[in-house]
Amino acid sequence: MAIMAQAKLFSWDALEARSDLDRLRLVIDHLPDERIVQYLEVMRGHGRDDFPVRAMWNALLAGIVFQHPSPESL
Repeated sequence: MAIMAQAKLFSWDALEARSDLDRLRLVIDHLPDERIVQYLEVMRGHGRDDFPVRAMWNALLAGIVFQHPSPESL
């Protein structure tokens, strides 16, 4: 069986050298999530509006980037 080496899309070393806030900014700036957020806002409708959908979405992304084990640990 032949093994084909696949070129890397980007270097993980370059990402790991950045601060956590830089990595979060990269995710928020480059993730094509506008349709998801708009859908979530429509699904919320006229329900409770204690926290904006965009802020909660960004908090979820931050939890993933900062490697929190649960939403409660944010």
